[in-house]
Amino acid sequence: MKIAAFLTHSRIGEFAFSEENARRLVEVLPSATVYVCGDEETFVEELEDAEVALVWRFRQEWFDRAKMLRVVSTPAAGRDYFAVEPPPGVRIIYGRFHGKIMGETAVAMMLGASRGIVANAYRMTTGGEEWPSGRFTGALRTLAGAHVVVLGFGNIGHHAGRLLKSFGARVTGVRRHPEDDCPAWFSDGDGVVGVEELDSVLPSADHLLCVLPSGKETDHLLDARRLRLLPAHAVVYNIGRGNSIDELALTDALNDGAIAAAFLDVFETEPLPDASPLRKARNVFLYPHVSAVAPQYMNLYVDELSERL
Repeated sequence: MKIAAFLTHSRIGEFAFSEENARRLVEVLPSATVYVCGDEETFVEELEDAEVALVWRFRQEWFDRAKMLRVVSTPAAGRDYFAVEPPPGVRIIYGRFHGKIMGETAVAMMLGASRGIVANAYRMTTGGEEWPSGRFTGALRTLAGAHVVVLGFGNIGHHAGRLLKSFGARVTGVRRHPEDDCPAWFSDGDGVVGVEELDSVLPSADHLLCVLPSGKETDHLLDARRLRLLPAHAVVYNIGRGNSIDELALTDALNDGAIAAAFLDVFETEPLPDASPLRKARNVFLYPHVSAVAPQYMNLYVDELSERL
């Protein structure tokens, strides 16, 4: 089996496929030969007799040159990475391993919000209000007993929810087909509901974690009306795709005090424009789309890929 790998990244080393990753893959698949390509030209040449392609991006015209190709694999979870139509006999597979990393990111954000770690550290380091006032210490809470609504209860949502249970949180997952999912770690008070029931669970949410994929069906699913169904102490988190939240409506809700804070790792336009009103919104904490970054990223991808191949 010939595998052509073209997984490079100019800024994030963890997203680059290395010779070490190739050796790890061959250890599990001894019949495989892996060619690690450092540029597009070399990759396209190797594609001509490759059966498997490992890529971040794939062009439609490359299929014409890859007559033996059977699998196009990407570490990315989002279906928005490929705008291609594979020919018959070619399968596209996406990464499903991200929950092991992103679940920790989600919990870290919630702990940072609940315990005031991020906000207080910011106040201290920027020379603002150092010693806490009553208005802020009154907002400190625990995850124990908190109600966390996970909007987009797939693989990543599962991992986050399972970790949150260890802190004593109550978890409600929201997904299109709730009847398909009842994790073993659920306990009394937990549950999975359909998207049509989202409005009924938002008023009791202490934390709203968005892990939605991109697509027309998720565009501004969290609009102005839904954001204002949340209680004023609620915190919104987004580690899925930026299209799911109306950013102008979120900015207004933050500035009006309709919600307490927001932790955002993804945006409608990336990189986030300098002129985005989110940059000046009250109690917003912005991250540069790094919720899945970790040293073991590629190893997790390779381990999953070897099983699926």
